Amino acid sequence: MATDRARSAADYESELSLRAALTEPPFFDHDPQPVAATDLPVKCTFNAQLFGKKVGLGCCDWQTATLDLASSHPQSVEEEVKRLMELKEYSILDAEHEEKFERITALASRIFDVPICLVSLVDIGRQWFMSNRGLGEVRETSREVSFCAHAILSKQDVFIVPDTYEDPRFKDNGLVTGPPFIRFYAGVPLVSPNGYKLGTFCIIDRKPRPNGLSLTDKQNLRELTDMVMDTMVHRKQEMERVMDEKTRLIACAAHDLLSPLTGIRLNLGLLMEDEGLQKRLDANQRELMEASVQCSNVIERICVGAIESFRGERPTSPSAVGKEKGEVAVAELVENIDRVMGTYPKKVPFFIEKDDNVPPAFISDDLKLFRSVMNYLTNACKNAKAGSIKLRIYVRKANDEATPIELDLLPGALVAPKDDVLVIEVHDAGPGIALEKYPTLFTQVDQSGNGANDRASRRKKARTGLGLYSVATEISSLGGEYGVFPRQDLVASHPDLDDADNGPSVSGCVFWLSVPLVLPAAASPTTSPEKKEASPEQTVKVEDLKLMPAPIPKKRPADTVDEGEGASSEPAKKEAKVEINASAGEITEPLASEPEPSKRAKRVLIIDDSLTIRKALSRGFSRLDFEVDEAENGLQGFKKLKSGLYEIVVLDFLMPVMDGPEVARKIRAWELEHRPDFHQYIVGISAHANGKDAELGIKAGMDRFMSKPVPLKSLKDLAQSKPVMEASAAIDVKLRRSSEDIEAVSKIAEEKSDEEQSRSSRSSTTTSTFTKHSALLAVEDQPTLHSLQRIVEKYGWRAVVVSNGEDALRLLKLRKWDAAIIDNDLPVFSGTNCLIRFRDWETHSRAVRQKNIFILSDSYSPTSAPSGFDGALGKPLEPKQILSTLEAAGKNTLTPSIVALRSSFTSH
Repeated sequence: MATDRARSAADYESELSLRAALTEPPFFDHDPQPVAATDLPVKCTFNAQLFGKKVGLGCCDWQTATLDLASSHPQSVEEEVKRLMELKEYSILDAEHEEKFERITALASRIFDVPICLVSLVDIGRQWFMSNRGLGEVRETSREVSFCAHAILSKQDVFIVPDTYEDPRFKDNGLVTGPPFIRFYAGVPLVSPNGYKLGTFCIIDRKPRPNGLSLTDKQNLRELTDMVMDTMVHRKQEMERVMDEKTRLIACAAHDLLSPLTGIRLNLGLLMEDEGLQKRLDANQRELMEASVQCSNVIERICVGAIESFRGERPTSPSAVGKEKGEVAVAELVENIDRVMGTYPKKVPFFIEKDDNVPPAFISDDLKLFRSVMNYLTNACKNAKAGSIKLRIYVRKANDEATPIELDLLPGALVAPKDDVLVIEVHDAGPGIALEKYPTLFTQVDQSGNGANDRASRRKKARTGLGLYSVATEISSLGGEYGVFPRQDLVASHPDLDDADNGPSVSGCVFWLSVPLVLPAAASPTTSPEKKEASPEQTVKVEDLKLMPAPIPKKRPADTVDEGEGASSEPAKKEAKVEINASAGEITEPLASEPEPSKRAKRVLIIDDSLTIRKALSRGFSRLDFEVDEAENGLQGFKKLKSGLYEIVVLDFLMPVMDGPEVARKIRAWELEHRPDFHQYIVGISAHANGKDAELGIKAGMDRFMSKPVPLKSLKDLAQSKPVMEASAAIDVKLRRSSEDIEAVSKIAEEKSDEEQSRSSRSSTTTSTFTKHSALLAVEDQPTLHSLQRIVEKYGWRAVVVSNGEDALRLLKLRKWDAAIIDNDLPVFSGTNCLIRFRDWETHSRAVRQKNIFILSDSYSPTSAPSGFDGALGKPLEPKQILSTLEAAGKNTLTPSIVALRSSFTSH
């Protein structure tokens, strides 16, 4: 039996490469002789030359030469590709023995009284045994001599060979004439739930059985086969579950990293915008800051890509994270690599060489290329102790001819590409790679047989080879190739291409990758992407909304970070729209020429559960002369929205207690009932939301969406946008009207207070002093408190204020008040909670019930106060309602006093 490993579906990354493998000869045309594994450089596709026997040109190792066409269904290339792709999905090839399969083969061996029973999976050039009872250490044989290859193509559901000596297909088979000396074979195909025959469950005897199997035996064999297939399916499901859990953990880690990372990027953006700081920095310090911004951009895109991969999403925006095809600016890619490598620790000089034939831009994935190149470069930095490290970028044309030396020494993808390819090489003068390590390079798991399944070995492998496996995954997804070869091979064939300090001997490696060179549709040889004129603006509707993550910046990163697609809408029920620059992906809005900006300080409410992000945004808005209010969760933000007016509300999507879209829905419903004359302008922000989430946010009531982090320049544009200017003008009008109402009511209150004092003086027969009523006021926000306090004091009442429900409860117990107004949104204890506690205490500790306790809330009307209260005052505050409440309280008590309670806040 053959012991050398034949071609396997597991060696091919994609369906495309697998199809190519089935249609091409398994050897190089220029060398039909057997080739040893150590004689060849590693390629991205399977090294077909590793097949351990001489095969003539044009021979296909997956086709069965002795197939009986009358009793079989010949397999087409397309059918075989689909079958092999299905087999790959089970991740079972080359796995270790598993007890659940061994038990079934042992049981079958006893039931049928046979020495050999196999779970055989038919691969490209081999049949591989998941369980091989009776064959000792043998785990595979060539497909050319495989009985199971016939069984999966047979028209019979049970493939039986009673006597191999009498069957012309097998009488000269090496497994019949030699070990294990097969005389009888019976196998049932392992049919997957999708209908593909992946292999067989078979029994083998060294003695012929002319009568074959009885009906009962056939049924037993079928049922055992079903048990094997069920076991494979359950194994696959469990592996997928474990993989899903690992993917979930990675996505959760990426999600959790985004919050602190967003804070870092926001702070870096503010530092980049600080002109005073920039003037004090020297060139080296400025370069370090730009490198930090670049690295944070890449980390963010990797994190978002991990989250989108877990969600199973494929962004369609050309600048979206995880994009498969987008325009890559070569100069920008090179600059970003150079900037990051400038700060990376290394012991030798680093150079970049770009050939003149490289176009200014091409279609690919800049992030995947950047990550792959950086994996090569960081490996080189770790290993190179002398000489230099060189990054070379060039184009290999499809019509380039290869020299004989190149054919012997260099990877085929570099010498004879079918189409033009962009090639990136990393040359280093390190110690090189030992030949025994070549078979496991660019693989996920060590398959060399040296402790591959030992946990410690796997951990060591993960530490040393994960970067190369990442290159394999990323470049294969782009339809490219990758590999490595000794630098001495390059020096032998092209001495002019290697200018490193070779010393007495040539050492080191050349790690390379190539991707298809596809030029942009509008590309011009004389126009670089950086100099292209911006295309006209286009209007994108909400239905087209997708996330626009930040691109990798060139200069002044905070100025160029893409803030994501957003939307601006009129306050009424108009369709939300976004103005986006088609080339830059930036939101543009016409600046408002009117109304004139208000002289008062504008207000912004930042609702985000991340303290880091709130602080960063707060600093940014403070620089723009905004007064900043903050809320750490959706419920807290909703309460502030009901009690205050803001030019801008920055609302995070994902928050505890109440998420952003829910806050937007609730405030829009509340506005319709309580504040129909004002539409609060809300900007949704998120580093985690996808396009669908953003669209849901707009539908929930948000006016615009921006992706985190939001640089200062974008905050400036937002502050000067037309919707914000209109909101500011509307607030001015409301404040002016409210001030006029308060002035009018205060004047009435003052007049009534004077009349009461005069009347009290005239009715007194002796000299007496008018006693002002005491008042303790309760509201959640400062403007409402000031308005309430002004009316009460003008009416002649003294005001006393506490800041939370705990103090309110203490003061209610302290004395009997003539009246109390309790805000329902107090900290520590809410208004209703405070009163429940007080009434319970009052039942056991007082003989007289406290009257005139009113709740201040937007949830209750004057006639629907909750149990325990004597009335309700609505929000927003109605001055005339307050005045009438004071009048009623004064008539019900001899010396009216009010308890008013509020939460703590900054002055307005």
